Amino acid sequence: MRLDRTAIAILSVTALAWSIPFAQSAESQQSGAIHPQASSAGFVRLDANRDGYLSFGEIKHIDEYHKPFLEADADRDGRLNGTEAIKAHQLYERALAARYAADAWITAKVKTALLREKGLDSFDVSVETFDNEVLLSGFVDDAEQKRKALLVASGVAGVKDVKDGLATRK
Repeated sequence: MRLDRTAIAILSVTALAWSIPFAQSAESQQSGAIHPQASSAGFVRLDANRDGYLSFGEIKHIDEYHKPFLEADADRDGRLNGTEAIKAHQLYERALAARYAADAWITAKVKTALLREKGLDSFDVSVETFDNEVLLSGFVDDAEQKRKALLVASGVAGVKDVKDGLATRK
């Protein structure tokens, strides 16, 4: 079976999208995020005052953890016991996964739009997305191709901003 360049690109983007959660999981283990077991070393490490609870002050260094903390604090005492910490961690991980999935979806839509654009050779253009902001990098033939690639990417639904990392061959 012979695949055309568009199909290969779409399959590559799909494979990348599936690999992101695994890479991010390894990254979150290094960032100091709470791990699901309340008796784990992660929970104990974060419990600075060793009272068996996590206060907001003890986890404030973890980005985007405020909302999961508040949602998991079932008894509204301003601290998380072991069970609440597990729930907060799960909510936090789901939010991260949703953001990564949304970014992967935008990357796939931008790459597809670039490949479909008539007169644009975008096979050497890489697309990366973080927090709905797209970075185009790689090579295009000339300044007109560069302008067209940036315009196409900015027209994709969900894209907040497009950063230009493209180089021209001519």
